[in-house]
Amino acid sequence: MNMSEEKEKEIIEGETAGNENLTEPENERAARTNPRNWVIGGVIGLLIIGLIGIYVWRRSSSQVEVTKTEAEKNETGRVKFLMEQQWLIRMKLAKAEQQTVSRQVTSTGRVVPAANSQALVSTPVAGILSDRQLPTIGQYVRAGQTIAFVRQTPTSTEQAQTRAAQTQVELSKAQLETQRRQMEMQNSQIEIENARLETEKRTAAGETETARVRLEQARREADRMQRLYDGKAASQKQLQAAQSEREAAQVAFDAAVRRRDALNSANPVKPSRVSAENNFANVQSVPNGFTVSAPFGGYVTKVNKSIGEQVSPGDAIVEISNLDTVWVEAPIFERDLNTLGTSRTATFRVSAFPEQEFKGTVLDFGSTIDEQTRAANVVFAVENAGRALRLGMQANVRLDAEQTVTAMMIPKEAVLEAEGKKLIYVLVSGEEFERREVTLGDEYGDKVAVLSGLNPGERVVTQGAYQIRLQELRPADAGAHSHET
Repeated sequence: MNMSEEKEKEIIEGETAGNENLTEPENERAARTNPRNWVIGGVIGLLIIGLIGIYVWRRSSSQVEVTKTEAEKNETGRVKFLMEQQWLIRMKLAKAEQQTVSRQVTSTGRVVPAANSQALVSTPVAGILSDRQLPTIGQYVRAGQTIAFVRQTPTSTEQAQTRAAQTQVELSKAQLETQRRQMEMQNSQIEIENARLETEKRTAAGETETARVRLEQARREADRMQRLYDGKAASQKQLQAAQSEREAAQVAFDAAVRRRDALNSANPVKPSRVSAENNFANVQSVPNGFTVSAPFGGYVTKVNKSIGEQVSPGDAIVEISNLDTVWVEAPIFERDLNTLGTSRTATFRVSAFPEQEFKGTVLDFGSTIDEQTRAANVVFAVENAGRALRLGMQANVRLDAEQTVTAMMIPKEAVLEAEGKKLIYVLVSGEEFERREVTLGDEYGDKVAVLSGLNPGERVVTQGAYQIRLQELRPADAGAHSHET
Protein backbone atom coordinates (compact mmCIF):
# COMPACT_ATOMS: atom_id res chain seq x y z
CA MET A 1 0.00 0.00 0.00
CA ASN A 2 1.53 3.32 -1.04
CA MET A 3 1.30 6.55 0.89
CA SER A 4 -1.56 8.11 -1.09
CA GLU A 5 -3.80 5.13 -0.48
CA GLU A 6 -3.08 5.26 3.23
CA LYS A 7 -4.05 8.94 3.39
CA GLU A 8 -7.37 8.31 1.62
CA LYS A 9 -8.13 5.48 4.05
CA GLU A 10 -7.46 7.72 7.01
CA ILE A 11 -9.73 10.45 5.65
CA ILE A 12 -12.61 7.99 5.07
CA GLU A 13 -12.20 6.49 8.53
CA GLY A 14 -12.21 9.97 10.07
CA GLU A 15 -15.45 10.94 8.35
CA THR A 16 -17.09 7.68 9.42
CA ALA A 17 -16.02 8.19 12.98
CA GLY A 18 -17.36 11.73 12.89
CA ASN A 19 -20.78 10.59 11.66
CA GLU A 20 -21.01 7.91 14.32
CA ASN A 21 -20.52 10.57 16.99
CA LEU A 22 -23.70 12.54 15.81
CA THR A 23 -26.87 12.02 17.85
CA GLU A 24 -30.22 10.81 16.31
CA PRO A 25 -31.94 14.25 16.21
CA GLU A 26 -28.91 15.70 14.51
CA ASN A 27 -29.11 13.01 11.78
CA GLU A 28 -32.78 13.83 11.11
CA ARG A 29 -32.05 17.55 10.99
CA ALA A 30 -29.29 16.96 8.53
CA ALA A 31 -31.61 14.93 6.29
CA ARG A 32 -34.22 17.67 6.34
CA THR A 33 -31.75 20.38 5.47
CA ASN A 34 -30.31 18.37 2.60
CA PRO A 35 -31.46 20.00 -0.74
CA ARG A 36 -31.30 16.67 -2.53
CA ASN A 37 -34.04 15.27 -0.27
CA TRP A 38 -36.31 18.25 -1.09
CA VAL A 39 -35.96 17.64 -4.82
CA ILE A 40 -36.74 13.94 -4.46
CA GLY A 41 -39.90 14.72 -2.40
CA GLY A 42 -41.17 17.23 -4.97
CA VAL A 43 -40.72 14.76 -7.81
CA ILE A 44 -42.63 12.10 -5.89
CA GLY A 45 -45.48 14.56 -5.17
CA LEU A 46 -45.77 15.53 -8.83
CA LEU A 47 -45.89 11.86 -9.82
CA ILE A 48 -48.71 11.21 -7.34
CA ILE A 49 -50.74 14.21 -8.60
CA GLY A 50 -50.22 13.09 -12.20
CA LEU A 51 -51.42 9.58 -11.41
CA ILE A 52 -54.55 10.95 -9.71
CA GLY A 53 -55.30 13.17 -12.71
CA ILE A 54 -54.92 10.26 -15.13
CA TYR A 55 -57.29 8.17 -12.98
CA VAL A 56 -59.96 10.91 -12.87
CA TRP A 57 -59.66 11.54 -16.62
CA ARG A 58 -60.04 7.85 -17.45
CA ARG A 59 -63.05 7.55 -15.12
CA SER A 60 -64.80 10.57 -16.68
CA SER A 61 -64.02 9.29 -20.17
CA SER A 62 -65.56 5.94 -19.32
CA GLN A 63 -68.69 7.66 -17.98
CA VAL A 64 -68.97 9.72 -21.18
CA GLU A 65 -68.60 6.55 -23.23
CA VAL A 66 -71.34 4.86 -21.16
CA THR A 67 -73.64 7.87 -21.62
CA LYS A 68 -72.97 7.90 -25.35
CA THR A 69 -73.61 4.17 -25.55
CA GLU A 70 -76.94 4.53 -23.73
CA ALA A 71 -77.94 7.45 -25.96
CA GLU A 72 -77.04 5.46 -29.07
CA LYS A 73 -79.09 2.54 -27.79
CA ASN A 74 -82.16 4.79 -27.42
CA GLU A 75 -82.06 6.51 -30.80
CA THR A 76 -85.31 4.70 -31.66
CA GLY A 77 -87.11 6.41 -28.76
CA ARG A 78 -88.34 3.08 -27.35
CA VAL A 79 -88.67 2.94 -23.55
CA LYS A 80 -89.35 -0.09 -21.37
CA PHE A 81 -91.76 0.58 -18.50
CA LEU A 82 -92.83 -2.45 -16.53
CA MET A 83 -96.38 -3.21 -15.44
CA GLU A 84 -95.40 -2.87 -11.78
CA GLN A 85 -94.17 0.66 -12.48
CA GLN A 86 -97.36 1.49 -14.40
CA TRP A 87 -99.53 0.34 -11.51
CA LEU A 88 -97.39 2.25 -9.03
CA ILE A 89 -97.94 5.62 -10.74
CA ARG A 90 -101.53 4.76 -11.83
CA MET A 91 -100.74 5.37 -15.47
CA LYS A 92 -103.53 6.56 -17.74
CA LEU A 93 -103.79 6.43 -21.55
CA ALA A 94 -105.91 8.35 -24.03
CA LYS A 95 -106.84 7.40 -27.59
CA ALA A 96 -105.94 9.84 -30.35
CA GLU A 97 -109.10 10.79 -32.23
CA GLN A 98 -109.16 12.53 -35.59
CA GLN A 99 -111.53 15.49 -35.55
CA THR A 100 -112.36 18.44 -37.75
CA VAL A 101 -112.25 21.53 -35.56
CA SER A 102 -112.36 25.27 -36.10
CA ARG A 103 -109.12 27.18 -36.21
CA GLN A 104 -108.65 29.31 -33.12
CA VAL A 105 -108.01 33.04 -33.05
CA THR A 106 -106.32 33.94 -29.76
CA SER A 107 -105.81 37.23 -27.98
CA THR A 108 -105.06 38.67 -24.56
CA GLY A 109 -107.74 40.98 -23.19
CA ARG A 110 -108.96 42.32 -19.87
CA VAL A 111 -112.12 42.35 -17.82
CA VAL A 112 -113.90 45.72 -17.81
CA PRO A 113 -117.21 46.90 -16.36
CA ALA A 114 -120.28 46.48 -18.52
CA ALA A 115 -122.08 49.55 -19.80
CA ASN A 116 -124.16 51.31 -17.13
CA SER A 117 -122.82 49.03 -14.41
CA GLN A 118 -120.25 51.31 -12.78
CA ALA A 119 -120.88 54.76 -11.34
CA LEU A 120 -119.09 57.45 -9.33
CA VAL A 121 -121.71 58.68 -6.87
CA SER A 122 -121.35 62.40 -6.16
CA THR A 123 -123.42 65.33 -4.97
CA PRO A 124 -124.16 68.49 -6.96
CA VAL A 125 -123.89 70.73 -3.87
CA ALA A 126 -121.10 71.66 -1.47
CA GLY A 127 -121.15 70.75 2.19
CA ILE A 128 -119.71 68.58 4.94
CA LEU A 129 -120.30 64.86 5.15
CA SER A 130 -122.28 64.25 8.33
CA ASP A 131 -121.62 61.68 11.02
CA ARG A 132 -123.69 59.03 9.25
CA GLN A 133 -121.64 55.96 8.36
CA LEU A 134 -120.34 55.78 4.79
CA PRO A 135 -120.39 52.36 3.08
CA THR A 136 -117.13 50.40 3.14
CA ILE A 137 -115.23 48.77 0.28
CA GLY A 138 -116.79 45.45 -0.63
CA GLN A 139 -120.17 46.29 0.89
CA TYR A 140 -123.25 45.62 -1.21
CA VAL A 141 -125.69 48.53 -1.54
CA ARG A 142 -129.21 48.36 -2.90
CA ALA A 143 -130.66 50.67 -5.51
CA GLY A 144 -131.87 53.80 -3.72
CA GLN A 145 -129.95 53.05 -0.50
CA THR A 146 -128.54 56.12 1.25
CA ILE A 147 -124.86 56.57 0.51
CA ALA A 148 -124.06 59.84 2.26
CA PHE A 149 -125.64 62.85 3.94
CA VAL A 150 -124.23 66.28 3.09
CA ARG A 151 -124.96 68.83 5.81
CA GLN A 152 -125.11 72.45 4.76
CA THR A 153 -127.17 75.60 5.12
CA PRO A 154 -127.88 76.24 1.48
CA THR A 155 -128.04 79.68 -0.06
CA SER A 156 -130.83 80.70 -2.38
CA THR A 157 -128.61 79.95 -5.36
CA GLU A 158 -127.83 76.48 -4.06
CA GLN A 159 -131.48 75.82 -3.34
CA ALA A 160 -132.26 76.70 -6.94
CA GLN A 161 -129.50 74.36 -8.06
CA THR A 162 -130.92 71.60 -5.89
CA ARG A 163 -134.40 72.06 -7.30
CA ALA A 164 -132.95 72.00 -10.80
CA ALA A 165 -131.08 68.81 -9.97
CA GLN A 166 -134.21 67.21 -8.58
CA THR A 167 -136.12 68.24 -11.68
CA GLN A 168 -133.42 66.72 -13.88
CA VAL A 169 -133.51 63.49 -11.90
CA GLU A 170 -137.29 63.27 -12.20
CA LEU A 171 -137.09 64.01 -15.92
CA SER A 172 -134.46 61.31 -16.35
CA LYS A 173 -136.63 58.86 -14.47
CA ALA A 174 -139.58 59.73 -16.71
CA GLN A 175 -137.44 59.20 -19.80
CA LEU A 176 -136.25 55.87 -18.46
CA GLU A 177 -139.83 54.82 -17.73
CA THR A 178 -140.83 55.78 -21.28
CA GLN A 179 -137.98 53.71 -22.69
CA ARG A 180 -139.01 50.77 -20.50
CA ARG A 181 -142.59 50.94 -21.77
CA GLN A 182 -141.43 51.12 -25.36
CA MET A 183 -139.24 48.10 -24.78
CA GLU A 184 -142.13 46.20 -23.24
CA MET A 185 -144.24 46.97 -26.32
CA GLN A 186 -141.43 45.73 -28.54
CA ASN A 187 -141.19 42.56 -26.47
CA SER A 188 -144.93 41.99 -26.85
CA GLN A 189 -144.60 42.31 -30.63
CA ILE A 190 -141.63 39.95 -30.54
CA GLU A 191 -143.68 37.37 -28.64
CA ILE A 192 -146.43 37.63 -31.25
CA GLU A 193 -143.93 37.12 -34.07
CA ASN A 194 -142.39 34.17 -32.26
CA ALA A 195 -145.81 32.58 -31.80
CA ARG A 196 -146.58 33.13 -35.51
CA LEU A 197 -143.24 31.52 -36.39
CA GLU A 198 -144.01 28.46 -34.28
CA THR A 199 -147.45 28.15 -35.92
CA GLU A 200 -145.91 28.33 -39.38
CA LYS A 201 -143.34 25.71 -38.39
CA ARG A 202 -146.07 23.30 -37.30
CA THR A 203 -148.09 24.03 -40.46
CA ALA A 204 -145.04 23.45 -42.65
CA ALA A 205 -144.35 20.17 -40.86
CA GLY A 206 -147.94 19.05 -41.55
CA GLU A 207 -147.77 20.09 -45.18
CA THR A 208 -144.50 18.23 -45.60
CA GLU A 209 -146.00 15.08 -44.16
CA THR A 210 -149.05 15.38 -46.46
CA ALA A 211 -146.80 15.89 -49.48
CA ARG A 212 -144.74 12.87 -48.47
CA VAL A 213 -147.82 10.65 -48.27
CA ARG A 214 -149.01 11.93 -51.67
CA LEU A 215 -145.59 11.25 -53.15
CA GLU A 216 -145.55 7.69 -51.82
CA GLN A 217 -149.00 7.03 -53.27
CA ALA A 218 -148.03 8.55 -56.64
CA ARG A 219 -144.90 6.39 -56.77
CA ARG A 220 -146.83 3.22 -56.03
CA GLU A 221 -149.48 4.13 -58.64
CA ALA A 222 -146.80 4.88 -61.25
CA ASP A 223 -145.10 1.54 -60.53
CA ARG A 224 -148.45 -0.27 -60.80
CA MET A 225 -149.27 1.39 -64.12
CA GLN A 226 -145.84 0.49 -65.42
CA ARG A 227 -146.46 -3.16 -64.63
CA LEU A 228 -149.94 -3.03 -66.22
CA TYR A 229 -148.56 -1.29 -69.29
CA ASP A 230 -145.82 -3.89 -69.61
CA GLY A 231 -148.52 -6.57 -69.40
CA LYS A 232 -150.62 -4.66 -71.98
CA ALA A 233 -153.37 -4.18 -69.38
CA ALA A 234 -153.11 -0.36 -69.38
CA SER A 235 -152.70 2.23 -72.07
CA GLN A 236 -149.72 4.51 -72.56
CA LYS A 237 -151.89 7.49 -71.71
CA GLN A 238 -152.72 6.01 -68.32
CA LEU A 239 -149.02 5.35 -67.71
CA GLN A 240 -148.06 8.92 -68.63
CA ALA A 241 -150.79 10.31 -66.37
CA ALA A 242 -149.47 8.25 -63.42
CA GLN A 243 -145.91 9.35 -64.11
CA SER A 244 -146.98 13.02 -64.34
CA GLU A 245 -148.77 12.70 -61.01
CA ARG A 246 -145.62 11.23 -59.45
CA GLU A 247 -143.48 14.11 -60.78
CA ALA A 248 -145.98 16.70 -59.54
CA ALA A 249 -146.05 15.03 -56.12
CA GLN A 250 -142.23 15.06 -56.04
CA VAL A 251 -142.13 18.80 -56.84
CA ALA A 252 -144.73 19.52 -54.15
CA PHE A 253 -142.82 17.45 -51.60
CA ASP A 254 -139.50 19.19 -52.37
CA ALA A 255 -141.13 22.61 -52.00
CA ALA A 256 -142.70 21.61 -48.68
CA VAL A 257 -139.35 20.35 -47.37
CA ARG A 258 -137.58 23.57 -48.38
CA ARG A 259 -140.23 25.68 -46.66
CA ARG A 260 -140.11 23.53 -43.52
CA ASP A 261 -136.30 23.69 -43.36
CA ALA A 262 -136.30 27.44 -43.93
CA LEU A 263 -138.74 27.95 -41.08
CA ASN A 264 -136.84 25.60 -38.77
CA SER A 265 -133.61 27.50 -39.40
CA ALA A 266 -135.24 30.75 -38.27
CA ASN A 267 -134.61 31.16 -34.55
CA PRO A 268 -137.09 32.98 -32.33
CA VAL A 269 -136.12 36.55 -31.53
CA LYS A 270 -135.12 36.98 -27.90
CA PRO A 271 -136.98 39.73 -26.08
CA SER A 272 -134.87 42.66 -24.89
CA ARG A 273 -134.13 42.72 -21.20
CA VAL A 274 -135.78 45.59 -19.41
CA SER A 275 -133.27 47.14 -17.04
CA ALA A 276 -134.59 48.45 -13.79
CA GLU A 277 -131.43 50.46 -13.15
CA ASN A 278 -130.77 54.09 -13.83
CA ASN A 279 -127.55 56.02 -13.86
CA PHE A 280 -128.60 59.11 -11.93
CA ALA A 281 -127.86 59.63 -8.27
CA ASN A 282 -131.04 60.43 -6.42
CA VAL A 283 -130.48 63.75 -4.64
CA GLN A 284 -133.20 64.73 -2.22
CA SER A 285 -133.43 68.00 -0.32
CA VAL A 286 -133.87 67.61 3.44
CA PRO A 287 -133.68 70.18 6.22
CA ASN A 288 -130.08 71.46 6.49
CA GLY A 289 -128.66 68.79 4.19
CA PHE A 290 -128.91 66.47 1.21
CA THR A 291 -129.20 62.71 0.97
CA VAL A 292 -127.21 60.98 -1.77
CA SER A 293 -128.55 57.54 -2.77
CA ALA A 294 -127.15 54.66 -4.81
CA PRO A 295 -128.20 54.82 -8.49
CA PHE A 296 -128.31 50.99 -8.74
CA GLY A 297 -127.47 47.90 -6.76
CA GLY A 298 -123.86 46.82 -6.63
CA TYR A 299 -120.67 46.55 -4.61
CA VAL A 300 -118.64 49.51 -3.36
CA THR A 301 -115.23 49.37 -5.04
CA LYS A 302 -113.86 52.76 -3.91
CA VAL A 303 -114.49 55.20 -1.04
CA ASN A 304 -112.97 58.58 -1.84
CA LYS A 305 -114.20 60.65 1.12
CA SER A 306 -114.40 60.45 4.93
CA ILE A 307 -116.89 61.57 7.55
CA GLY A 308 -116.51 65.29 8.32
CA GLU A 309 -114.73 66.05 5.05
CA GLN A 310 -115.70 69.09 2.99
CA VAL A 311 -117.05 68.17 -0.45
CA SER A 312 -117.62 70.34 -3.47
CA PRO A 313 -120.20 69.88 -6.25
CA GLY A 314 -119.17 66.99 -8.48
CA ASP A 315 -116.76 65.39 -5.95
CA ALA A 316 -116.98 61.61 -6.13
CA ILE A 317 -117.88 60.12 -2.76
CA VAL A 318 -117.93 56.40 -3.58
CA GLU A 319 -117.67 54.16 -6.64
CA ILE A 320 -120.25 51.41 -7.14
CA SER A 321 -119.81 48.50 -9.55
CA ASN A 322 -122.37 45.90 -10.51
CA LEU A 323 -120.39 42.76 -11.38
CA ASP A 324 -123.31 40.44 -12.21
CA THR A 325 -122.36 40.93 -15.86
CA VAL A 326 -118.92 42.05 -17.01
CA TRP A 327 -117.38 42.72 -20.38
CA VAL A 328 -114.11 41.49 -21.80
CA GLU A 329 -112.24 43.58 -24.34
CA ALA A 330 -109.69 41.79 -26.52
CA PRO A 331 -107.73 43.18 -29.50
CA ILE A 332 -108.03 41.10 -32.69
CA PHE A 333 -105.56 41.78 -35.46
CA GLU A 334 -106.92 43.14 -38.71
CA ARG A 335 -105.80 40.09 -40.68
CA ASP A 336 -107.88 37.78 -38.43
CA LEU A 337 -111.14 39.72 -38.46
CA ASN A 338 -112.41 38.23 -41.71
CA THR A 339 -111.81 34.69 -40.42
CA LEU A 340 -114.21 35.12 -37.51
CA GLY A 341 -117.26 35.29 -39.74
CA THR A 342 -120.46 35.14 -37.70
CA SER A 343 -118.86 33.67 -34.57
CA ARG A 344 -120.83 34.85 -31.55
CA THR A 345 -119.17 32.99 -28.69
CA ALA A 346 -115.80 33.42 -27.03
CA THR A 347 -113.94 31.30 -24.49
CA PHE A 348 -111.27 32.56 -22.13
CA ARG A 349 -109.27 31.74 -19.00
CA VAL A 350 -107.81 33.93 -16.26
CA SER A 351 -104.70 33.36 -14.17
CA ALA A 352 -106.70 33.23 -10.93
CA PHE A 353 -108.64 30.16 -12.16
CA PRO A 354 -106.34 28.42 -14.68
CA GLU A 355 -108.45 25.24 -14.80
CA GLN A 356 -111.80 27.00 -15.35
CA GLU A 357 -113.10 28.18 -18.70
CA PHE A 358 -115.45 31.13 -19.03
CA LYS A 359 -117.73 31.71 -22.01
CA GLY A 360 -119.17 34.96 -23.27
CA THR A 361 -121.39 36.33 -26.02
CA VAL A 362 -119.78 38.63 -28.55
CA LEU A 363 -121.38 42.08 -28.57
CA ASP A 364 -119.20 43.96 -31.04
CA PHE A 365 -116.32 43.12 -33.39
CA GLY A 366 -114.96 46.65 -33.27
CA SER A 367 -115.74 49.49 -35.63
CA THR A 368 -112.26 51.01 -35.85
CA ILE A 369 -108.71 49.73 -36.28
CA ASP A 370 -105.97 51.11 -34.06
CA GLU A 371 -103.36 52.71 -36.31
CA GLN A 372 -100.43 51.52 -34.19
CA THR A 373 -101.46 47.96 -33.29
CA ARG A 374 -103.58 47.32 -36.42
CA ALA A 375 -106.17 45.61 -34.25
CA ALA A 376 -109.84 46.09 -33.41
CA ASN A 377 -111.33 45.67 -29.94
CA VAL A 378 -113.76 42.75 -29.77
CA VAL A 379 -116.16 43.10 -26.83
CA PHE A 380 -118.20 40.26 -25.34
CA ALA A 381 -120.41 39.96 -22.28
CA VAL A 382 -119.92 37.34 -19.56
CA GLU A 383 -122.35 36.34 -16.83
CA ASN A 384 -120.56 36.74 -13.49
CA ALA A 385 -123.14 35.88 -10.85
CA GLY A 386 -120.52 34.33 -8.56
CA ARG A 387 -118.23 37.38 -8.86
CA ALA A 388 -115.30 35.15 -9.80
CA LEU A 389 -114.17 37.72 -12.37
CA ARG A 390 -112.72 40.97 -11.11
CA LEU A 391 -112.32 44.17 -13.05
CA GLY A 392 -108.88 44.48 -14.60
CA MET A 393 -108.18 40.73 -14.78
CA GLN A 394 -106.16 39.53 -17.76
CA ALA A 395 -108.12 37.18 -20.01
CA ASN A 396 -106.59 34.72 -22.49
CA VAL A 397 -109.29 34.69 -25.18
CA ARG A 398 -110.08 32.12 -27.88
CA LEU A 399 -112.60 32.61 -30.70
CA ASP A 400 -113.64 30.03 -33.28
CA ALA A 401 -112.80 30.96 -36.86
CA GLU A 402 -114.73 29.82 -39.93
CA GLN A 403 -111.69 27.93 -41.21
CA THR A 404 -111.42 24.30 -40.11
CA VAL A 405 -108.49 21.93 -39.71
CA THR A 406 -108.36 18.14 -39.33
CA ALA A 407 -106.06 16.97 -36.56
CA MET A 408 -105.53 14.40 -33.83
CA MET A 409 -107.00 15.52 -30.49
CA ILE A 410 -105.26 14.46 -27.28
CA PRO A 411 -105.28 15.76 -23.68
CA LYS A 412 -102.84 18.61 -23.05
CA GLU A 413 -101.31 16.77 -20.09
CA ALA A 414 -99.89 14.16 -22.49
CA VAL A 415 -97.48 16.72 -24.04
CA LEU A 416 -94.03 17.29 -22.55
CA GLU A 417 -91.55 19.98 -23.54
CA ALA A 418 -87.82 19.29 -23.78
CA GLU A 419 -85.19 21.47 -25.45
CA GLY A 420 -87.86 23.41 -27.32
CA LYS A 421 -89.51 20.24 -28.66
CA LYS A 422 -93.00 18.90 -27.97
CA LEU A 423 -92.87 15.22 -27.00
CA ILE A 424 -95.44 12.51 -26.34
CA TYR A 425 -95.15 8.82 -25.48
CA VAL A 426 -97.18 6.29 -27.48
CA LEU A 427 -98.04 2.78 -26.30
CA VAL A 428 -96.33 0.17 -28.51
CA SER A 429 -96.96 -2.93 -26.41
CA GLY A 430 -97.88 -3.73 -22.83
CA GLU A 431 -94.53 -2.59 -21.37
CA GLU A 432 -92.98 -0.65 -24.25
CA PHE A 433 -93.55 2.97 -25.23
CA GLU A 434 -92.23 5.12 -28.06
CA ARG A 435 -91.19 8.75 -27.81
CA ARG A 436 -92.59 10.96 -30.59
CA GLU A 437 -91.86 14.56 -31.49
CA VAL A 438 -95.13 16.22 -32.54
CA THR A 439 -96.29 19.47 -34.06
CA LEU A 440 -99.11 21.06 -32.08
CA GLY A 441 -101.97 23.22 -33.26
CA ASP A 442 -104.57 25.17 -31.31
CA GLU A 443 -105.86 24.31 -27.85
CA TYR A 444 -109.50 23.37 -27.25
CA GLY A 445 -110.25 23.39 -23.53
CA ASP A 446 -108.29 20.54 -21.91
CA LYS A 447 -107.30 19.11 -25.33
CA VAL A 448 -104.81 20.15 -27.98
CA ALA A 449 -104.62 19.47 -31.72
CA VAL A 450 -101.67 17.42 -33.04
CA LEU A 451 -100.90 18.31 -36.64
CA SER A 452 -98.13 15.75 -37.23
CA GLY A 453 -96.34 12.92 -35.46
CA LEU A 454 -99.37 10.87 -34.42
CA ASN A 455 -101.70 8.41 -36.14
CA PRO A 456 -105.43 7.88 -35.54
CA GLY A 457 -106.24 5.27 -32.92
CA GLU A 458 -102.85 5.31 -31.21
CA ARG A 459 -102.86 5.58 -27.42
CA VAL A 460 -100.79 8.25 -25.72
CA VAL A 461 -99.72 8.42 -22.09
CA THR A 462 -101.44 11.17 -20.11
CA GLN A 463 -100.86 10.49 -16.43
CA GLY A 464 -97.31 9.13 -16.11
CA ALA A 465 -95.68 10.69 -19.19
CA TYR A 466 -93.14 12.53 -17.03
CA GLN A 467 -92.13 9.29 -15.25
CA ILE A 468 -91.54 7.59 -18.60
CA ARG A 469 -89.39 10.54 -19.62
CA LEU A 470 -87.28 10.04 -16.48
CA GLN A 471 -87.06 6.32 -17.24
CA GLU A 472 -85.71 7.12 -20.72
CA LEU A 473 -83.14 9.61 -19.42
CA ARG A 474 -81.97 7.48 -16.47
CA PRO A 475 -82.71 3.82 -17.28
CA ALA A 476 -80.18 2.60 -14.71
CA ASP A 477 -82.07 4.30 -11.87
CA ALA A 478 -85.34 2.59 -12.68
CA GLY A 479 -84.40 -0.99 -11.91
CA ALA A 480 -86.39 -1.17 -8.70
CA HIS A 481 -89.00 -3.44 -10.34
CA SER A 482 -88.28 -6.35 -12.63
CA HIS A 483 -89.55 -9.79 -13.59
CA GLU A 484 -86.37 -11.53 -12.43
CA THR A 485 -86.66 -14.18 -9.71
